[in-house]
Amino acid sequence: MFGDKPSYHTNNAACSINAEPCTKLLSEFGLSEKEAQLYVHLLKYGPKRAGDLARSLKTYRLQVYRKLASLADKTMVTAKRESPSVYTAMNLDDALDAVLLPLQRELRRMEEIKRELIVLANGTQFLASDEIPSEALALDNEQALVKLLSEFGLSEKEAQLYVHLLKYGPKRAGDLARSLKTYREDAYRRCARLIDAGMIVKSAGDSSRYAPVDLDEALDAALMSRQCELRRLQTVKHELVTDTNGALSRGADTAHAFKMLKTVGELVAAISQLINSAETSVVFVAHPQFNLITMGGFLDHLKCAAGRDVHVRGVLDISLQNLSAGREYLKGGIELRHTNPYRGMTLVVADGKRSISLIHAALKAALSLDENVAALWSDSVAQAEFLVSAFEMAWEQASGAEERIDALLQQEHRSLESVATSN
Repeated sequence: MFGDKPSYHTNNAACSINAEPCTKLLSEFGLSEKEAQLYVHLLKYGPKRAGDLARSLKTYRLQVYRKLASLADKTMVTAKRESPSVYTAMNLDDALDAVLLPLQRELRRMEEIKRELIVLANGTQFLASDEIPSEALALDNEQALVKLLSEFGLSEKEAQLYVHLLKYGPKRAGDLARSLKTYREDAYRRCARLIDAGMIVKSAGDSSRYAPVDLDEALDAALMSRQCELRRLQTVKHELVTDTNGALSRGADTAHAFKMLKTVGELVAAISQLINSAETSVVFVAHPQFNLITMGGFLDHLKCAAGRDVHVRGVLDISLQNLSAGREYLKGGIELRHTNPYRGMTLVVADGKRSISLIHAALKAALSLDENVAALWSDSVAQAEFLVSAFEMAWEQASGAEERIDALLQQEHRSLESVATSN
């Protein structure tokens, strides 16, 4: 019976959870209203059997079993090993990270597909202007292109129309309908959808003609949209945890000041959330074997933080390989210094309160999100203060990033001159 004293141990802090706003925010992560209600109920009142849940939520046991199965698939609840009929809500922080992880994997897969698409097009420079090529643009395998474009949210027919425009240049809807053997209304619908997706535009000189956006540019726009959605969900997650005074970010029983991060996926998600939740400051130092510049879109996160007037400072080993990224950091309003060699830990601290330190930094150049790693997340102020002091020491010993970049550019210029002279 809803509101009765539960038969299992409960968390007094968790019982103060306001269920309605939590339920609404959880819907952002793909939970139905009833799934969210069931999950929040388990958070508030601790482990329960399906029959008890059915009585408390005034519903049928079969429906509860269905919702529990769905929540288990989402890694939101789990059955007790010693008593499989008793269900427990997973720690909210871990549960939402598990929901976000497939989105991060999907984004990584889309980045790989983009590279495949460009290679498949054999480096052909697609036209995104009103000029009609004298010969149809050659694509090795249209079917493969159409299939890969579906990974970016296009239907098969929309992808066919886009590839057709890439091959033959701007066309009117009537011409497209004849070429693709469909109705004019269908061609208009496909064009409208592709305009919304940022894949085609109306020609500047003739609004009745549709022109393709450059393939690289169009795919970048699609990736940016997914990245923004992922960042939005990370912000919602932070709001959900913060608004409940940390009650949801703890387990059903106790608060945790420290949490181990065991995979690269968990580490990337945790660092992204840490940066996106920062309100006043972010400091970071990266070991050369942990490429903080290119992993997980951290550059975009840090630039967004700087755009929110968060004071961002970082110490990196700037080399020819990450030179362009280093320049992007500086352009994004991030204070950057160079150190070489750096043999300390990789660390990120937000607002002098929350931190992540990478214990084992010997990572491969090409990483899988499932690869094992050992890192420590903490909301301990004492831990954050220790790491900030380590950062300040590295900051004082480091040199200016601008001077390092200038020196590398001069070195590269001399190398090119030497090669040119020898030839």
